[in-house]
Amino acid sequence: MDYEKIGNFIAEERKAKKLTQAKLAEKLSVSEKTVSKWENGRGIPDTENLPKLCEIFDISINEILNGERFSSEDYKIKAEEKLLELQRQKTEGDKRLLNMEIVIGVICLTFYLPILLLAAYLDMPVWLKITLIVGGFIVFIVAKLFAIRIEQKAGYYLCEKCNHKYVPKFNQVLWSMHVNRTRYMKCPNCKKRSWQKKVVK
Repeated sequence: MDYEKIGNFIAEERKAKKLTQAKLAEKLSVSEKTVSKWENGRGIPDTENLPKLCEIFDISINEILNGERFSSEDYKIKAEEKLLELQRQKTEGDKRLLNMEIVIGVICLTFYLPILLLAAYLDMPVWLKITLIVGGFIVFIVAKLFAIRIEQKAGYYLCEKCNHKYVPKFNQVLWSMHVNRTRYMKCPNCKKRSWQKKVVK
């Protein structure tokens, strides 16, 4: 998404309606600074403000997100292009999240294993050994839960039986048997259990 183009478009539409940034901000119940941020390409309106802007400017959400008005002939083409772009952005975001999951796992292991080795082989009071082991274990579990949440949210799982793509509940991912990112789960579509692969598209 081209934030600068969207910002320029919002500024043009605002001026066409003879509104100051302050007046537009007042109509949207946001600060003047927020409107300025949009117009300078440092952000875009959120899902709450997009419909309100459309109503004020008499345009569609698709036109705002493309940063231009289009004719009825162009509308379908632009809408499809925007959907494809949003899908591409989601796929790229999911890939980044899944890479982050790997990084978290590596950091987690490199943090916890040395603590276990220190506690096992260094001469230290028992209370200190227990503190190191328990503290390291808590950090390990928290990081692991965070990594599982990332895996659950990023992309989809593909049912081996019916090829249905879906995002399972966190508990379903947490308690399922798995090999890497392939998990043995029940598909909500066909209701059968199978090994389901993680896919990002």
